[in-house]
Formats: sequence, C-alpha cells, structure tokens
Amino acid sequence: MKIAITSTGNNLDSEVSSVFARSPYFIVADLEDGDIKETSAVENPSKNERGAGISAAQFIANKNVDALISGAVGPNAFNLLNQVGIKVYKLQSGTAKDNLKLFTENKLDEITSSSSGGPMTGGRGPGRRGGMGGGRQI
Repeated sequence: MKIAITSTGNNLDSEVSSVFARSPYFIVADLEDGDIKETSAVENPSKNERGAGISAAQFIANKNVDALISGAVGPNAFNLLNQVGIKVYKLQSGTAKDNLKLFTENKLDEITSSSSGGPMTGGRGPGRRGGMGGGRQI
C-alpha cells in the first residue's frame, strides 16, 4: 500500500504540513504488512499555482497512492481524490514518521468530506483575525 503524507520537509523526520494543496512536500511511503519498505520525498509542484488543489490532487493520483494523510483538503481536490479511489486521513501533529505509525495502528480518522474552512477545521468561522464585523459607530 502506498501512502502520501503532506510534509514541511523532505524526509520522515519532517513535521507534517496541515494543508494539502500548498504543502511544500509529499512523502510517499510504501507499506507492506505495517512496515515501511520504501520512502521518497517529492516537492509539491503545485504549491505556488493558482488552482493548486486540483493540480496537487492530480499529481498525487499519478503517484498511484492508495491513501493520503493530510490536514485541510479543499472540495475540488477532495472530490478528485475520491473519484480516483484515494482515501484521505486526518493527520495528527508531529512528524511524517509519527503519522505513518498512527496509520498502521488504525489511529487516524478517515476524512469523508472536504475541509474548506482552514487547516484541520472542517468548517467556517470568523475572519483571519477573529473579527465579527460591526464596523465603526457613528
């Protein structure tokens, strides 16, 4: 089974990236009977593109992975991954290696719908700075 993990760096000891489309790297691990047989790191060619979600999803699909461990996955990317049969699992903070271990122990939750509200939130909330509007009183 091949697993892709969003990562801030190019090895298993790198911290995971909480976003999919703009993740700096993808770590691809080949698992066999719960053991890591082979890994590779690939720089995300879509991270600075407009429409990065679909492009990154196509890139991952071309790597023939069976599952993706990530944080926020937008609706277009999620739908494409779903269409090609790639399951998406919610990452936990830590390293790529930590998350692979959690995956092999069935301790990561499968994501069944897109999370367009921001990293690992799955919903919408107030703006970036927490304001709720109101404006100036006259």
